Amino acid sequence: MKRKTFITMLSLVVSVGVLLALLALGLFFQVDVFLAAGVAAIFISLLAIIFYSLDLVKNESNREIENALELSYREVLSHGDIGIITYDVNYEITFMSDFFLKRNMNHLGEKILNWLPELQDMLNNEANNQIIIINDEKFSVRKIDNAFVLTFKNITTEYDLDKKLDDEALVIGLLSYDNYDEVELSEDELAFVNTNIKVPVIEYFRNFDVVYKTLRNNRMLLIMNETIFKKILDDRFSILTKVRKVAKEGDSDVTLSMAFARGSDNYAELDDNAEELLELAQTRGGDQVVVRKKGEDATFYGGNTEAREKQSKTKVRVTANSIKDLIEKSSNVIIVGHKEMDADCVASALCMSNITLSLGKQAYVVCRSGGIEPMINDVMNKYANVLEEKHNLVNETEALDVLNENSLVVMVDHHMAAQSNGSNLLKQAKRIIILDHHRRKADLDIVAMMLYIEAAASSATEIIVELFPYFSKNIDITEEEANIMYLGILIDTDHLRVRTGSRTFDVAKQLRRYGADPMLCDELAQEPYENVIRRSRIINAGKLYKKDIIVSSLPEGTYTRSIASQACDMMVKSKEIEAAFVICNSDKNEVLISARSKGRINVQVIMEKMNGGGHMTAAGLQVSDSSVPKLEAELLKVLDEYFKGEKNESNTVD
Repeated sequence: MKRKTFITMLSLVVSVGVLLALLALGLFFQVDVFLAAGVAAIFISLLAIIFYSLDLVKNESNREIENALELSYREVLSHGDIGIITYDVNYEITFMSDFFLKRNMNHLGEKILNWLPELQDMLNNEANNQIIIINDEKFSVRKIDNAFVLTFKNITTEYDLDKKLDDEALVIGLLSYDNYDEVELSEDELAFVNTNIKVPVIEYFRNFDVVYKTLRNNRMLLIMNETIFKKILDDRFSILTKVRKVAKEGDSDVTLSMAFARGSDNYAELDDNAEELLELAQTRGGDQVVVRKKGEDATFYGGNTEAREKQSKTKVRVTANSIKDLIEKSSNVIIVGHKEMDADCVASALCMSNITLSLGKQAYVVCRSGGIEPMINDVMNKYANVLEEKHNLVNETEALDVLNENSLVVMVDHHMAAQSNGSNLLKQAKRIIILDHHRRKADLDIVAMMLYIEAAASSATEIIVELFPYFSKNIDITEEEANIMYLGILIDTDHLRVRTGSRTFDVAKQLRRYGADPMLCDELAQEPYENVIRRSRIINAGKLYKKDIIVSSLPEGTYTRSIASQACDMMVKSKEIEAAFVICNSDKNEVLISARSKGRINVQVIMEKMNGGGHMTAAGLQVSDSSVPKLEAELLKVLDEYFKGEKNESNTVD
């Protein structure tokens, strides 16, 4: 730097001297132009020499800096255990740092993807960071933006430590023997369950080194780490199938429900999650496993048997008392059903309205908005005088006008706000209860004070009529209302042929005492001949997806949900058909799918993959932003995935 300063000062002194000399020559001696030009040439030459000297000094200084930086760069890369690769437009490696040479990785001149094909997405700019394994070492690879450069950082220690922590993370499970406490078992039946079901279950988990603890006769606590859980997951919870098979052979209704909570280091949180998941499994009918990792959606395994009827009158009485207490503490009760209310939805709403009136509270039934299926709408018009005299039948806007902080909103025959004919009402309501018979979805989109979902019940009407005896004897059911309630059960059970149990017929018997007329209900359920024609069109459009599965897709025309479901019911009644799916445009500017099954195929699981729902043998969905061809393609993809994983009946996942 001293040398550079000296040369710079020298050049300035010389330049000033030359300029003064030229000035003197021109003013005092009047030298001719040639002499002046010569002097100027000398001056310019001196300047060139000066600047050249400066450039030499600058280059020498830069080389010193570059050498220092290169030494620092290599030291940093070595200390940080980082490697650099450069490549050309043909993806051939043009440079590899010492990081690779020390590991005997010399691939200069080779194409990157021939050596590391897993970097395909990164080179295609579809990923910016990636973890790869080379010779048991783990590397974090990053592509430098707008450059043909890849950096490799050795993360083996951190990676192995993270994996060890993940593998040893706690998983809490709960196991319940479905129906064990719901029925009175004889000594022989108890001995059969204990010997042929409970012992194999304990042996199953013992083989996986699971820590287990019996909490009570029908429940166990399961404690394990992620490594053990993943082994059980790889086994696809085969104990479900074993228990189901043994129970069937022993003419027993006992099955398993299990829940596993993962992904948290808060043990209390895991315990609460496991309890919630087990309740979810049981409200969906039992005989299944629910798994949830914190921050992720729940995953279901099994659930391949229809929910069995539970005989516990205690639960019904407790539920009735809870509802009674909530109603009595309310200023009024607003009852909402699902969009396009069917017979069961209307009937269950009238049931709740009657319960509310018997307790001296004002009730409002939202049925003037959201739509009503044509058949039950005709019946309501037929009985309009009786219904309007007794019940407040309102639309959602009118219901919002009477809503206050102490109002109780009762959802019947559905449990998702998106399906409701009072979705805006549910957003503002502070107190909500749910009464439903559809298999519960994993994540509710509302917060309910009380949830009463009986997947084994034939209908929402059955669930609520069962509650009648535990309320005031002032419940006054007219013959017209009894007919609507009977009709609700009749339609949901395909005229008492499917999803029925002894309690279904007990409720039907009770409705008969209220004045329900089965013959008249059959007449009320009749339909115009035009509906028969439209149903026939749907059936004729059916095509085999597999030898025992039929899919009917109708991009043209519109059909009501009831006609689509009836056509689906008729197709699945054929002895060759195990399941049927109807895809069509509805008369409500939506595209719908109706799905039916004889029981071997779980159509509820299939529909839930498409954000629908229902029962194992009857399910469906409605969407407003799709088309029939698009929904058909999505259904076929879901069916492919469903049957691809169906190696045994314990591995059904939704």
